Amino acid sequence: MGLVLLFLLALLLAAGAIFLFVRAGQRERHEDVQLRLRAMGGGEDAAALIAEPQRQVRNPLLRWICHLIWRTGVEIEAETVARSLLVLVLVVPVAVMTLGWFGGVSTVAFVLVFLWGWLSRKAAQRRAKILEQFPGFLEGTIRVLAAGNTLEESVMAAARESPDPIKPLFMSVGRQVRLGAPIEGVLMELAEIHRLRDLKVMALAASINRKYGGSLRSVLRSLIQAVRSRDSAARELRALTAETRFSALVLALIPMALMVFVFIQNPAYYQQMWADGTGRILLIGAVTLQLIGVVIIYRMMRSVEDAE
Repeated sequence: MGLVLLFLLALLLAAGAIFLFVRAGQRERHEDVQLRLRAMGGGEDAAALIAEPQRQVRNPLLRWICHLIWRTGVEIEAETVARSLLVLVLVVPVAVMTLGWFGGVSTVAFVLVFLWGWLSRKAAQRRAKILEQFPGFLEGTIRVLAAGNTLEESVMAAARESPDPIKPLFMSVGRQVRLGAPIEGVLMELAEIHRLRDLKVMALAASINRKYGGSLRSVLRSLIQAVRSRDSAARELRALTAETRFSALVLALIPMALMVFVFIQNPAYYQQMWADGTGRILLIGAVTLQLIGVVIIYRMMRSVEDAE
């Protein structure tokens, strides 16, 4: 029990270190923004643009983690995420020395899976809210377009009148467009980050309208009808699969909860198994199969959410 408390203390210290890294990075960037604004005489839009996180990340693993965090609505820089990952890597040897090879690696793996599931859940909830607000946002965009404004002006006007979380999403689009970025490119980038296929359709419509002309309002009206029809079908699908998804969640959580309970009550149980060659193979196989099962169950549940 003392080893478990020591490991939890190490996790708290690691979390505190990550928090300090994040705060230091934000403070440093805020000071840099202030210096640039004093030098250039920029306004609020310039400050907001400079404060946005860097979206282009070359490292595939870091880019995947950054996109996962950005989908939750947390605006954090890629450099800060990289520092946090470095701190988490340093936690692994502490966990191994405290709980042993099996206990340390298993605990870290389960913690990472839990964080991944929690972030994915938060991102899915935010995505659902965006999709719910998207038809109303498009209707506001169409009204401004009908008054003779450009698509960029219409998007900004509709974003100012929209609630969160769709408002900051499209306000960032307007800021980037005002500084010279093409709106179709910005929309396509946001669609990739937030996994919103409707934004891709909107980006393609904007690109075709820019190159060949045509009625953009009719395309947006068709998009509104498609979003609402898909939302109705997705709600019916979720209602039909609610029991199955709950069963999958129980199957994923019960083995991990039992393992943690047994380890807390009797740590020597797993230590004896780890000391034996056959027991070591069985433990490694059990943890591997459990993680694979969690990923498969997650993908099955995600397929229902992707239908939205």
